[in-house]
Amino acid sequence: MQQHDPAREALTRYFSQSGMLLCNTSEELPYLELVGGSWNAIVSMMEDGLAYYSRFYKNRVTYLSPALYFALKPFRRRLIRLDDNAVRLLTFLQAAGEANAEQMQQTLLLTKKAQTEELNQLVSELFVTVLHRDVTLNENWCSFTYGLAETWEQKLAHEIHAPKIGEAEEILLRQLSQKQVKSLLK
Repeated sequence: MQQHDPAREALTRYFSQSGMLLCNTSEELPYLELVGGSWNAIVSMMEDGLAYYSRFYKNRVTYLSPALYFALKPFRRRLIRLDDNAVRLLTFLQAAGEANAEQMQQTLLLTKKAQTEELNQLVSELFVTVLHRDVTLNENWCSFTYGLAETWEQKLAHEIHAPKIGEAEEILLRQLSQKQVKSLLK
């Protein structure tokens, strides 16, 4: 039985109404602390498939509700937007299943900066996401193990649905202007 966690409950309520949440402070959109969430609550939700880690909004860490993730898939996953090293990293993760940052760097012989840039491309295009915690550094921070979006989807196998036409726009318009939505979905 899961313990009562007010931060997780706040995030669950938030995601039932809104599609995305930023990690860090923002004047533009709600963020983790503002809605009553906590680091551990959002990480546990990602691990359970109840939140999707992305860099959807302005290349910032953006947590997506499962509904928004599925609605955005037709607008993302564009291989043409990936550079050669990002494609190499995607190929590695397809073969490995999952890896932490250090394993990606060592296997592909990338600098830490290059590995971060390549991973960010994959996360932005919804090819790759956080699967679970790697190393807990302190109460409010941990490193991650990443894997394919399809692996994350398996956590929700009974809840996967095909989005309705216009569903991404409908969800995003709850938080953004028509102009912002159009820009994000191009």
